Amino acid sequence: MIVSTILLIDDERSDIERMRGELEDAGFTVLAAESYQEALDVFQAHSSEIDALVVDVSLPGQNGVELAKALLRRSQDLRVLFVSGHVGAEVIRFYGLPATDRHFLQKPIRQGDLTARVKELLQSSEPLRWAIPDQSRPSSDKSKG
Repeated sequence: MIVSTILLIDDERSDIERMRGELEDAGFTVLAAESYQEALDVFQAHSSEIDALVVDVSLPGQNGVELAKALLRRSQDLRVLFVSGHVGAEVIRFYGLPATDRHFLQKPIRQGDLTARVKELLQSSEPLRWAIPDQSRPSSDKSKG
């Protein structure tokens, strides 16, 4: 069995511990971060090992969608699962991904749902491509075009 490594990003320590426990019990290796910058640092140190991101949409500073986009520019084959409570679904829609899509899981997450979704994403032949190049916002650079 090939062990997959998940980078788990959430600013709530209790959520990290609960999700980490479920994923580790399922056999995944989990690297965790509590902020955008910490996630970038962990990714920099372990980029060749990381197969998927599980990222909370609501993070202090830049949000989880922006984080996923930054990491996807470095590794286009990453699988991404966004998790969030009530605000997250709207942020996901703003960036053009339906909240009902396989790349989003609404909190609170029932036991087993996270593992099932991560396994589904890892088996998928299509990573999250909408985030590469940045098309989410109009360019403010007037010199182009």
